[in-house]
Parts: sequence; C-alpha cells; structure tokens
Amino acid sequence: MNRFGAIAVAAILVATGCSASPEEPGPGVTDTTITLGVLTDRTGPFAGTGASVAQGRQLYWDGRNSGGGVCGRKVEFVVKDHGYDTARAVTSYEELRGQVLAMDEVLGSPMIGALLPRLKTDQMLTFAASFSAQLLSNPYVVITGATYDVEMINGVQWLGENKGLRAGAKVAHIFLDGDYGETALAGSRAAAEEWDLDLTEYRVVPANTDLTEVMTTIRASGARYVLLTTTPQQTASAVTAAERLHHDAFFVGSNPAFSPALLRGPAKAALERRLVLATSVAPYAADAIGPAAVREAFVARYPKQPKTSWVMFGYAQGLVMAQLLDAACKAGTLNRPGLRDALRKLDWVDARQLIPPLNYQDPSQIPTRESYIVRPEARVDGGLAMVGMPVAAPLARVYKRAK
Repeated sequence: MNRFGAIAVAAILVATGCSASPEEPGPGVTDTTITLGVLTDRTGPFAGTGASVAQGRQLYWDGRNSGGGVCGRKVEFVVKDHGYDTARAVTSYEELRGQVLAMDEVLGSPMIGALLPRLKTDQMLTFAASFSAQLLSNPYVVITGATYDVEMINGVQWLGENKGLRAGAKVAHIFLDGDYGETALAGSRAAAEEWDLDLTEYRVVPANTDLTEVMTTIRASGARYVLLTTTPQQTASAVTAAERLHHDAFFVGSNPAFSPALLRGPAKAALERRLVLATSVAPYAADAIGPAAVREAFVARYPKQPKTSWVMFGYAQGLVMAQLLDAACKAGTLNRPGLRDALRKLDWVDARQLIPPLNYQDPSQIPTRESYIVRPEARVDGGLAMVGMPVAAPLARVYKRAK
C-alpha cells in the first residue's frame, strides 16, 4: 500500500492549513472531521455499480485520511441506499442534508433530477454518479466525465471508423425513459443529423427486462446498428435476442449499460462479439499509471470482490473532491459557498487517466469531450478491454447541448 499512498498524495493538492481568517464552517464540519453524504443504489438495478463506486471511494479516502485527511480533518461519509427509487432518494436526502457539507455521490439521473431544486436552495455541492447533461443546469452538480450525449456521439463516430457505418444507414436507439436515456438520445440525434443516418427510437422502462419484441421490430426494420442506453440486464437481453433472431446487428452502449457480471451468464459470447461501450471511465485493466496503482490497492483491500471500472470512477471522484476541499480550506471557506467557488477555479483536473482531464471553470458546460471505447472480454480483469485511448469525435468537440 506504500505505492498507493504515494500515488494518492502526488495526484492531489496537499493541504497546508486554512486561511488565517476562516469563515464559519458549513454543516458537517467540526474541528476533527468533514462529513459528506452518499445516496446510492445497493439493492436496485445498479447495485453492482454502487458497490464498486463505494470501494473506489474507500480506497482513496483511506489513503488520504491516513496521511492526515484534509485541512487537518478526517473525511467521513453518511451512506443511504435508495434502491434506484426516486421517492426513497428524496426522503433520504431530507434525513441527511443538515448533517453533511456536500454530497460525495448521488447515483442515478432520476434521483438527482428530483433533487435539483433542493440542491440549489441548500447550495449543496453534489457529485453525480450519472452523466446526464440535464444536470449541468444546476451549478451545484458536478459531473465527473463526458455526458451521455457526447459519449454516444463518440460511439457513433467509432462505428463509422470501424464497423462500416455510412450515410443513409439505419440505426436504432433503445433508451431508458428519463434523463439517462434522453441525454444519450440527444447525442444520437445530433450524430444522425450530422452524418445523415436513418435513426429510429425505442423507449423502454426498467421493468422491460425482455427486449426480444423490440429486437424483432428492429430486425424487421433492417437496422444493423443498435445503440443501447439501458440497464445491464436489458443490454444482455437485446444482444442475446439478436443472436436468437440471427440478426447481424452490432451494438454501442452507454457506460452504465454493462456490468462485468453479465460475462458470467449466457450472454457472454454474444456480448464479446457484438458490443462496445463509450465511457468516460478507464477500464479496470487499463495499464496507465493511475489505473495500475488503484488496481494494486484494490486487490490488496478487496481480493475477492468484483473488479469493475466503477472502482476507478469512485477513486477519481475522491481526487476531485479532495482538490475542492483543499482549495476551500486554503481560502478559509470550508463551507458550501466556498466549495462552489473552488469548483469554478478548477480549469484542469488531472485524474491520472482514470478519467480524461476535466475543466470546471464554467459549471454549465460539459467538463470533457473525450471517451474511451471499450469492449467486453471475460479473460480481462474487470471484464472490459480498452480499444483505444480517450478521443473526441470532431462533432463531439463542437456539439452544443439543447438548453
């Protein structure tokens, strides 16, 4: 763990003490601790994602706290499970809002969407375990990566460069109802307009676990390229349905649409043949220095736990939060307005290739336009192999989301 500790310290700003004239600290701040909130999914459709993000967070903050924490304080967490239920998320937020300085994680676009007005009123800086562009309307919500629309544009670009997608091609997009799906759909619509694609849209809800009927319709339409902004279970259903229907389709998924657990089931072979993902998060097996250090720490701490890219994401969010807390401390503003002001000064966040570099000077803008393209591979730790380093399609660089 010595190397892990060294990497963590090198990757962040080291706290040197607070301002000589500090302002009144915010909720959750004492002389010895800073308490942050977490609203996550431990029992719903994204429970695997929530568990992995939590492990990455724990790895980062264990290292940081053992080195003195932030501003002479240990960073602690109050964690609540919403089970991917919006009403539960709202209730849980009300229970903890007075106890925490900021929200280190809220998982799920619908949950964050329901909380947006309250987050703004409370000036509650909130790290989203979501990449919905709708969240950028709130200056207190932090997205750690490219939004789903930009990821989808990068995924469609990859299809053109590697799978023969050309102008006039028929493309289907299966998307989950809500901000998650709607954001990705904005990207596929922009790509269809730019490259003259014939796009057909298929809206689903989490309860639609069997997508055979949808894939039967897509096969009949002649679409050979299918975009997925779905749950992992729905992804497996769509891809295996294509196999059963003898449909020559290739799939590009949004980053939450896959779980390595799928490679232990009957969908394994089809997923490896037919699917890539566009994602802001480095795969677990990435060989850059940052992912390698996190991987070493993870194996030491969680030797029998599932290995996923969301471990990298949880760790990366720790890097960003630590920079914000450090900056607020040095400015003597370890409170909610101070965190917001510190965020606007972050014009280059190097997360050590766990995610692409981020720019938060304008919180209404997408913080990065780059995505990894990765593919399922059961033989690789974490179940995802990197196809290439993060890139941004020309359209992704100039794309402007609808307000």
